[in-house]
Amino acid sequence: MKTVIHILLIEDNPGDARLLEEYLKHARLIEVNMLRAARLSQGIEMMADEENRIDLVLLDLDLPDCSGIDTFLNLHQRFPDTPIIVLTGANEDELGLKAIQSGAQDFLFKNDLMDELVKGKKGRLLERSIRYAFERNQLKLRLKQAQQLAKVGHWEINVHNNLLSCSPEIYRIFEQDDNRKLRTLEDYIQSIHPDDQEKVVLCFIQAFKDGGTFEVEHKIPFPDGRVKYAIIQGKAQKDRLGNYTSLIGTTQDISERKAMEQLAIEKDLAEQSAKLKQDFLAKTSHEIRTPLNPILLLTNILLNTQPTPQQREHLNAIKTAGETLLAVVNDVLDLSKIEAGKIDFHHNVFNLSQVFSALREMMELNAREKSLDLIFDLDPELPRYIIGDNVRLTQILLNLIGNAIKFTHKGYIRVEGRAKIREADRVRIEFCVSDTGIGIPSHQLVNIFESFNQVNQSIGRRYNGTGLGLTIVKQLVKLQGGDIFVSSSVGQGSVFTFELDFGISEEESTQYPEAEELDKDSLKGLEVLLVEDNPLNQLVTKKIVSAWGANIDIANNGKECLDVLEHKSYDLILMDLQMPEMDGYEATQRIRSQMAAPARDTPIIAITANAFTGMDDTCLKVGMNDYISKPFEPGHLYSKIVQHARQNYKWRTHAPQPAVKAGVVNGKHTAEPDNTDHSINEIPASMGTPPYTDLTYLKGISMGDDTIVRKAIDRYLKDTPELLDQMQQHLDEHNYDALGKCAHKLKSSVGIMGMDRLKETMQRIVNICRNDLDKEQLPGIFNAARQVVLASVEELSAALKNL
Repeated sequence: MKTVIHILLIEDNPGDARLLEEYLKHARLIEVNMLRAARLSQGIEMMADEENRIDLVLLDLDLPDCSGIDTFLNLHQRFPDTPIIVLTGANEDELGLKAIQSGAQDFLFKNDLMDELVKGKKGRLLERSIRYAFERNQLKLRLKQAQQLAKVGHWEINVHNNLLSCSPEIYRIFEQDDNRKLRTLEDYIQSIHPDDQEKVVLCFIQAFKDGGTFEVEHKIPFPDGRVKYAIIQGKAQKDRLGNYTSLIGTTQDISERKAMEQLAIEKDLAEQSAKLKQDFLAKTSHEIRTPLNPILLLTNILLNTQPTPQQREHLNAIKTAGETLLAVVNDVLDLSKIEAGKIDFHHNVFNLSQVFSALREMMELNAREKSLDLIFDLDPELPRYIIGDNVRLTQILLNLIGNAIKFTHKGYIRVEGRAKIREADRVRIEFCVSDTGIGIPSHQLVNIFESFNQVNQSIGRRYNGTGLGLTIVKQLVKLQGGDIFVSSSVGQGSVFTFELDFGISEEESTQYPEAEELDKDSLKGLEVLLVEDNPLNQLVTKKIVSAWGANIDIANNGKECLDVLEHKSYDLILMDLQMPEMDGYEATQRIRSQMAAPARDTPIIAITANAFTGMDDTCLKVGMNDYISKPFEPGHLYSKIVQHARQNYKWRTHAPQPAVKAGVVNGKHTAEPDNTDHSINEIPASMGTPPYTDLTYLKGISMGDDTIVRKAIDRYLKDTPELLDQMQQHLDEHNYDALGKCAHKLKSSVGIMGMDRLKETMQRIVNICRNDLDKEQLPGIFNAARQVVLASVEELSAALKNL
């Protein structure tokens, strides 16, 4: 395929013009589209017209409005990127050479062209010149585009006269007009930053001495205060005699790269600063929490020893001061987590009404002390179980309720939850906390969620606090995809409203209630190893855990812990993290990786004063089962112990015993544990004998609170018959997925009521439904289980009357 070239012929002689057009018609390698102008001014207008595509110009130097070398210069200065072939008359070779020196691609004599045509050569000379000029210019344009993209310009310095020749990109880098200020080596040196001039000159001199290449960075200053960064790469050139003639090289604008490097440096510094801040806060929180833990726990212990009224007053003052200090530490840590972007949100199944009940129990005493009504109003249309972060929701509402109580002297605080938008699997809930307190001035509302901000300093002195609470609330809401708003009137009160999205669950998660009263001997027989280096924490923790009937031994560090485990087995390990010789992390890793069973499988709960970002994830990664932060509430620790140590069953009087089968040892009949997996293949011959229920476990986790026991039994009596009917319906309809879900839900309920064999049967039903095996066994298994469940309903109904 021929190359199509668009040519502008600027020629005032019509005969010569027609002859050239005819000349190019016979070109073999190119196809020409020709435009013609008779005057230089006309040609300039045609080239300036963007509708005209012009790849090359054939220029006669002798025109009516301009002649000689000026003809070329006038055109070339206006259109430096368009190649020009000069056409001259006979004996004008000096003029042609001068044009080439000024930038022309070539020059041709008109007489030679005519002679070619007469001799029948049909345009080879002009065709070759046009094609060469066009292709050379295309390469030049591509190089120019590449240099623009890479921000690289090339240059050459003549060693004899120090003259500098540059590509257009050099001028763009230095933001100078062509050939105005960069004509010599001195011009270049003066254009760079004074701090860098000496090192650049030394590189040039060294290159001429040894002929090597060099690379050096320098800055380019500008009058407006900006600074660019560039890098020079160059090399000295020799002639055939070995004499240095020039220095050639490139200059590249590296300002963007430098900016990115600076950003990376600043990012590293910021991360280091954040790490230092995190380490400082972690250490500080540990140092503050460590003495707070025994202070608060010993205060609680003393409050339970029937102190005199004056002693009780003093103890309550100590407790209040300690809890206030702890709240400040928690606020600072929470804000640091948020700022670091490392705060985690979990998706748990929970009952919103239980959250509201817990909030009432926690805040009702505070409200009652100020004679305030604390009202909770929950939309009955809300789903019973929702999926979200109940801990963060509780934290948000506790903060808002606490503020409302703090700034309200009479009247009420109302907490509301309303379904705003409900879909099949999601619900948006609007929460509202309103009060009849002192209110907030309108001009302060815009700043109310800022860090360390309170309405004014007198408010801060009067009511205490860090001013971080609402900042944390806003960020916690925002990070969960919601927003929070406030409206207020001075003297009338405030209303805080926020919305959050939650998933909807059909079934309740397995949870263990936390009680406020701790029943003695409820953990009787439980063997606990406390790994703690602080003597005061050893004293307090041992006193608390021993009060529940557990046996507790102490190791002072991780190394002692490993030594103790070599000689004795435990049901649970309470592990501090920061200890001398060997910390809790290393000790846990060694227990999990190096020790044999049963020590290897012992549940481990981290118990430490360090409550910083990601602590729970770190504990789980090294093999711990759970995490609790000092200072802890005794009930919280109790629940953690029950949750994890319950797997060992040593302290459970109703622990299920393994089934036995006949065997022969040394010719004698004996019994041995049956380790066969009955999860699917065998229907139990017996579901046990009455009484089927055992409330020891329920009473243990409720720690003697009969109210919790009654509520749990009442819920069981209400829900279980209905659940049995649903299971029967699903079984009849062969809806095994739904049947398995119901069995899973019932498994949790019967487990709490101490029916361990029935719990195993429910798991068997779940396994059959999930694995799609032995479905024919389901009717028999379910019927046997149904009879036991109905019998348990009768037993618990009678037990409820005696509570």
